[in-house]
Amino acid sequence: MRIMWGMLIVALLALLIAGCPQRAEEPEDMGATIPEPAPIDAAETADTVKLEAYINVASGCQKPTVEFLHRLQEQYADTVEVEIIDFGSPEGAKRWQEQRIGCQALLFNGSPVVRFPDDSGRKQTVVFYYPAGFNWTHTDLRNAFAALESGEAEILSEEEAREALTPRQLEIDVAAEQIEDGAALVINGEKVITITETVDDMTPIERAEAAAEAIAAWASEPIHPTQMSMAEAAEGWSIMAKGEELIHAYPADAEAAGVTPGRKIAGQWFGAIKSAMAMGAQRQMDAAEDSSTD
Repeated sequence: MRIMWGMLIVALLALLIAGCPQRAEEPEDMGATIPEPAPIDAAETADTVKLEAYINVASGCQKPTVEFLHRLQEQYADTVEVEIIDFGSPEGAKRWQEQRIGCQALLFNGSPVVRFPDDSGRKQTVVFYYPAGFNWTHTDLRNAFAALESGEAEILSEEEAREALTPRQLEIDVAAEQIEDGAALVINGEKVITITETVDDMTPIERAEAAAEAIAAWASEPIHPTQMSMAEAAEGWSIMAKGEELIHAYPADAEAAGVTPGRKIAGQWFGAIKSAMAMGAQRQMDAAEDSSTD
């Protein structure tokens, strides 16, 4: 069963992130704190979840994720049993090859796909495959642990994952709006991003309009929020979908927002757009389910 997971997820992700040319950067501040979970009635607590984290620890490049996992392991020891398998070592490489997963992966009871509420409370489906920043963030991982603790998380089967990750045609209203201190990117009536800086002779409203056009072009075909990624660029950070840039965050944007480290502004924008698209998809699915039951 687990060997099948490797082939399935590789196939799905090849479809979802086709054309992405660069390794995405981790959008979160690595020093983000882990919230203290609310007390849970022991009778309502799910059985312990086994997390097998296949990570190339020996390379050193995944040190922030390894440290973050250790912190989560300590915080949620009664809920999640964490085993880190270093596939940079001979023993770990053997187990990794037996799984046929081909890259870094976090397997929750054998599945890398988990559905749980995001920071806004909306259900999202996250694929914990590839290093942080491609399809998931440290915030996603923290929220997954918290949801496992509270019983709000669902670990998906292969069939459920295939359904959850299928790109869908999304009805989306995206526009640029002039506001007092610059321009706003508006998705489905919600101001998602505020742009205040003129960069490369492009005014805030022109940058917002370009972003709106790029998002509309992406949404002209079936999409899924996991098609988004973020990568460091020559000047700042590029937020992309299927390899095409949606919006560019510059150091000037971070400075104007008073955000440090600078790339955190790109992480905030990335999360805001992804959340807006996920919420739009969820609302559309909810509406379809409601109509089918009428």
